[in-house]
Amino acid sequence: MRRFKTEKDSDYFKIVDDAINAYTWAAIVKLQERKVIDDVLGAIGQGKEAKIILAKRGESYAVLKVFYPILIRFVKSRYGYILGDPRFRRLKISDQLHLVETWCRKEFGNLSRAYSAGVKTPKPYGFYRNVMAMEFVGIDKTPAPLLADVGLENLEDPDHVFYEVVKNLEKTYIFAGLVHSDLSPFNILYDGKDPWIIDWGSAVRRGHPKELEYLRRDVERVLEFFETPLPPEDLFKRLVERGAWRGSIDIDEEGWLLIGGKRILD
Repeated sequence: MRRFKTEKDSDYFKIVDDAINAYTWAAIVKLQERKVIDDVLGAIGQGKEAKIILAKRGESYAVLKVFYPILIRFVKSRYGYILGDPRFRRLKISDQLHLVETWCRKEFGNLSRAYSAGVKTPKPYGFYRNVMAMEFVGIDKTPAPLLADVGLENLEDPDHVFYEVVKNLEKTYIFAGLVHSDLSPFNILYDGKDPWIIDWGSAVRRGHPKELEYLRRDVERVLEFFETPLPPEDLFKRLVERGAWRGSIDIDEEGWLLIGGKRILD
């Protein structure tokens, strides 16, 4: 029988580093037992709320997003993104660890919803406690860079990337019924050709009290990065109007949504 690594395997434990305690490691082991991932290879990124870890999944790679179970690392400002969401209307947060686990579950649910709606985002694989697993975007073991790190001036085809972001922004809002709420070049990966939207923890369902505020902010950040002359308020209003459409919606050969026979940028 295969033996999985546990928190007692101190040398293996150190591969990930001291941010991963016994509680988190037990969650990673559970994902191994469920065959969501195989071996854990090591950390490849770190943010204020989570550490990104590379893992093996069959013949390919996967990414583990590990939310810190340490209280000081998870800010209570996240309450607004959870408690205002219709899906969590009856939820009562009992303690900080419960908040972190709820955030992980929420991000996985949002990611799954966006992926199913055809948004260009990593494929979700599974989650447990404060750890979620998803598709690795990159070459070999090197993750794709953030759009912010690449910079507008270094994009081979800025117009193509801009159009792809707009397409996915619209699919998120109309097909997935979500507002990303934290969309910026810091939450978009660039694989050398296409953008991938990541970090779905802040996303809220349509119907959230701040839905339009968050949507407007997403639009403003995207247009600011691409330095487009299109007024943010114009694109925002088009999204809202198209989101209220109750007729049939088609998709053309380039992936644009056709609402009333028109693309959003027509």
